[in-house]
Amino acid sequence: MAGLLRAAASVIAEVGYELVTMSAIAERSHSSIGSLYQFFPNRESVVEALRAQYVKELEKLWASLSAEASSLTVEALVSRLVNSQIEFAEAHPAFLALFEAPPTANSPRRREIIRGRITRVILERQPDMLRSDALRIAAVVQQIVKGLLTLYARADRAERGAIVGEFEAILTGYLAPRLGS
Repeated sequence: MAGLLRAAASVIAEVGYELVTMSAIAERSHSSIGSLYQFFPNRESVVEALRAQYVKELEKLWASLSAEASSLTVEALVSRLVNSQIEFAEAHPAFLALFEAPPTANSPRRREIIRGRITRVILERQPDMLRSDALRIAAVVQQIVKGLLTLYARADRAERGAIVGEFEAILTGYLAPRLGS
């Protein structure tokens, strides 16, 4: 199954969600279409499996950031946050392409998982903050990061660095008064 998902990620990264077909995934994985359908009844189930895999990996990134948060300045925290997301997207090209795929039944649960991880980072950096405040700030950070990744995916390679810089400025300006310098 891991080979099928690697093949699916490769095809999705190459052609995008809208153009991916089950036949192309089977061909890329050197499997029969029947083998693919045995694990995944349609491309939405492939997308769901890839998203679940990516969320597990992202959870590790956020946990690592959480462990460091209390010792980082806001600027360093933002830099690590943004750069870890960009590094993840670069290492997993299908991740950005999946932003174009429609949400699935598990999308709200995945968003909550990530928002929970961001909340932990915020509370590690600012332990006196009310959890309700941290959750609200985490929701805003989550949307800002989603905006960053969406624009990053659509931008020319030459423009991507500037976009990252703009989003670092936005997040620093937003988080500095909330998390202290």
